[in-house]
Amino acid sequence: MRYIGNKTKLVPFLLGTLDELGLSPGVACDPFAGTASVGRALKTAGWRVHCGDLLAVSYAYQVARVELDRTPSFPGALVDGSGSRRSVSYSAVLRVLGASSPKEGFITEHYTPGGADGREHGRMYYTPENGASIDAVRDRIQAWHAEGLIDGSRKQLLLATLIQAADRVANTTGVYASFVKSWQPNATRPLRLKPLRPAVPPSAAARGCSAYRGTAEDLLRHAGAVDLVYLDPPYNERQYPGYYHLPELLAQGWDPPPLLRGKTGLIPDDDLRSDWCRRGRCEAALHSLLDVTDARHVLLSYNDEGLLSRESIESAFREAGDPDSFRVFTRGYRRYRSDSDGPARQYRSNAVRERVYHVRRP
Repeated sequence: MRYIGNKTKLVPFLLGTLDELGLSPGVACDPFAGTASVGRALKTAGWRVHCGDLLAVSYAYQVARVELDRTPSFPGALVDGSGSRRSVSYSAVLRVLGASSPKEGFITEHYTPGGADGREHGRMYYTPENGASIDAVRDRIQAWHAEGLIDGSRKQLLLATLIQAADRVANTTGVYASFVKSWQPNATRPLRLKPLRPAVPPSAAARGCSAYRGTAEDLLRHAGAVDLVYLDPPYNERQYPGYYHLPELLAQGWDPPPLLRGKTGLIPDDDLRSDWCRRGRCEAALHSLLDVTDARHVLLSYNDEGLLSRESIESAFREAGDPDSFRVFTRGYRRYRSDSDGPARQYRSNAVRERVYHVRRP
């Protein structure tokens, strides 16, 4: 999934930073998990990882990519409708879901030009055909869970699979703050469900990973003693619920239907907004988080164009841990751009530096 701040390309740099610090795998906490790419990498490297995030879409990815230790099997009833106790594969279930008859529902109505609300607001997030396919798959997953045919972790795996597939055919430039006014080639392709593979733990020590939906502070209290806290908070004033309201809607569902607002059909998100995206509050948020954790090591990954200054981060880290252990690691990378320069927006440059701050605590 195209996601602002996704660290997939920076994983080698982050793992190399841990090696340079001499940190052996133990228990790690990642309270800003996003699409769980770092949590997955840490687990693969031998860490037991506790992930968390405010967004339901992140929770689905956390379960699918980190909490599960292997690809689960599913009840045969999902494939043949019988009461058989035989098990079937994840891929077989995806074939059944992919063959679902299109069903015009909430997504078709509000986010495609095939629904009355979509036509009224000119929304072109999905073609009517893909909107109906997304509706059919989402409703079927919900029905299976309501009937007790799949448990919570299997539901989240299937939701993450659907969200990933829907993102591939979304008529956007990468975020959902707006839609493109003409159909892009990817948007006209049919919805295709492709498997997501959980990270296999390399040792028994890396088992027992968990997923959590809630605030960073609550996760740190919930996780208990950890060796490493990896912080990857939002950098700027873009609130993620607004930029990813459609993936979040697919993760949350629409029972009861949410009250949509605006031309883009935003969902209610007051409880999902982060102080890290607010000037005047992000510095207090950093101090609050450092006060809560008792981790031996704290890493903060932060963009050099973020709201927090390098000086304020260094001051907070030196105050929270051993000042002599404070270090900063830097890596340049190419900026993610969801659009081109124009009258309304000018990017500073195509190059950005990621800084990873470290401090050791008593």
